[in-house]
Amino acid sequence: MKTTKHLFLKGLSGLVLVALLFLASCNEDVDFSANDSQNVENEAATDGYFEDADDMATLAVSADGATLNGSRESSSGRAGVKPADLRFSECVTVTLELAADNTNTTPHGYITIDFGTGCEDARGNVRKGKIKIEFIGKRFFAGSKIITTFEEYFINGVEIEGTRTVTNITGSTEANPKFSIVLEDGKATWPDGTFATREVNRTREWIRGSNPLMDEWIVDGTASGTNRNGNVYQVEITTPLVYKRECAITNRVFMAVEGVKVLTVGTGRTITIDYGTGECDRIITVTIDGQSKTITVRGEG
Repeated sequence: MKTTKHLFLKGLSGLVLVALLFLASCNEDVDFSANDSQNVENEAATDGYFEDADDMATLAVSADGATLNGSRESSSGRAGVKPADLRFSECVTVTLELAADNTNTTPHGYITIDFGTGCEDARGNVRKGKIKIEFIGKRFFAGSKIITTFEEYFINGVEIEGTRTVTNITGSTEANPKFSIVLEDGKATWPDGTFATREVNRTREWIRGSNPLMDEWIVDGTASGTNRNGNVYQVEITTPLVYKRECAITNRVFMAVEGVKVLTVGTGRTITIDYGTGECDRIITVTIDGQSKTITVRGEG
């Protein structure tokens, strides 16, 4: 029943949650309506799209030395180094342009991830358009920023819009890096014209292991918006969510391994989602009106 979960920062595969969250459970007596299912799906899908784009932006910034120390490898722009990630296939072009005020002390530049008119990754996701990234400051220093925007960017036919700003708020270079994540004017529009909006205010702490495979991320904060049905929703992480890279080796499901979040829809329909105690499995517990259902998330991403 237990399988490995996918890493929080890897891929769009979390969208498996969208269609398959409710397929298996150990308690079928809970009053979990089709509308509840749709509300959770809406929130999970929208979150997954933005997290996927944010992860690719972070990987692109980290893959090039000029973003670390401001080295002037080109004043007019050059082909960047593609991250070793399944989403950066041969049809993706990554370019870097350093800003006029770029210095070794304060790196400043722009990275564009261009998927052209259609680019399929190794997992079967098709992207087109551009993810545009501005980086300001040495990426592991407090105050540095990564600002991500979109230019006619689509994934699997869904258009993504908004501005996502990741700011390093770490107290010192000796501490675990901690980041503030703010999403403004977020919007996902499906091919049928329905759309969801999203605003995010979260923090993310990076727990670095002696081996990168042992890295963990701890996430806290809130999100809000309207879903595809026009329902207003709010999400609050009540117990910090934990994501482990070791759980990402074979599984493509996009979910945490520990922590609790609460989804409130409309005037008060509340759904609590508990991700467990840290084991690399796909088991979550959903609670509505005091009744709980244990669910095994399945799917092939």
